[in-house]
Amino acid sequence: MPTQPATGDVLFFMPDIGGFTKFVAETEVRHSQHIIKELLEILVDANQLGLKVSEFEGDAVLFYRSGAPPALADLVEQVRRMFVDFHSHLRQFEFTRVCQCGACAGASRMALKFVAHYGSARTMQVKGRTKFIGKDIIVAHRLLKNSVPEAQYLLVTQRTLDRIGADGAAMASFVAGHNAYDELGNIDYRYKSLAGFLDEVKVQPPAPFRLRKPLQVMQIVRHVNAPAEKVYQLLIDLPARMRWIDGVKSIEFRDDSANHVGKIHRCVRDGNDPEVVTSDVRISDTTMEFWETDVKKMGACRFLLTKTPQDTTEIALEFYVRNNAIARLVFRMLLERKLKLGFERSLANLAAVCETAA
Repeated sequence: MPTQPATGDVLFFMPDIGGFTKFVAETEVRHSQHIIKELLEILVDANQLGLKVSEFEGDAVLFYRSGAPPALADLVEQVRRMFVDFHSHLRQFEFTRVCQCGACAGASRMALKFVAHYGSARTMQVKGRTKFIGKDIIVAHRLLKNSVPEAQYLLVTQRTLDRIGADGAAMASFVAGHNAYDELGNIDYRYKSLAGFLDEVKVQPPAPFRLRKPLQVMQIVRHVNAPAEKVYQLLIDLPARMRWIDGVKSIEFRDDSANHVGKIHRCVRDGNDPEVVTSDVRISDTTMEFWETDVKKMGACRFLLTKTPQDTTEIALEFYVRNNAIARLVFRMLLERKLKLGFERSLANLAAVCETAA
């Protein structure tokens, strides 16, 4: 059974992700689901005030806490924790993303704001679910639209501050504001810019995962009558490899995350197939480059897409092994013929899928 929100005095606390509507509109739903789900989970995991989740509202979370409100310093610390975790995740996403669509490329520009309002709460049951009703939950929602001249901030209503009893020192970083709303009248509040917390977002790029002294032992080139961006999107879509990888029976993953640098998967053919890591992406105005390396660092594959006239693409598949005598011998004796045939068929299938969909 769902948790029943308590009645009485309640703190409503709402983190709201800015740019969500634009994000969803510009990319496939599957892309947005992965990122927004992760961001919402990060906000919930960062809860340190004993907040409970009432519901997820697309780009926001409605948290609540019954009883006396927390001290203003504790509320600010909660916001700081959520804000830093949120932007750390986006920074990490930017370091490791492989998707080049407009929305994924712009995800790092998403913003986060918070509204906190303390008031009375009543509930009602709707189809087995408990919903908050009354003026104060409306106030909390309406304040998500306001005239605060900041992209990322904490807004606390004056009524909440009066109840908390915040002193002058605690309020020094807050600025007074107000907005008038139909049927609610004028709502006074104070807001605090969160821009200073961005200095606490410190994320290092992942360590390179590549072969030592790689030796190119194979190159297969094919022309595709489709734009490089379309070819690339199909190439990085791991589940879609069932459509073009020669002889593949299934795709195995260690987790359900979208493809990114560090993502591990296995294309199952004969049961002896290596796990492969998405290891590097390099994009320029004229080329799109995508690397995969097996987890034991015995071999690597580079897909190099070059944009050609009339929205067509030249794709070069290059295979590399460690530059030592044993690796070269194993490749020539056991792998070269089989891999060459499989790569040629796979590239032909990739071209056919792209050209059919073009």
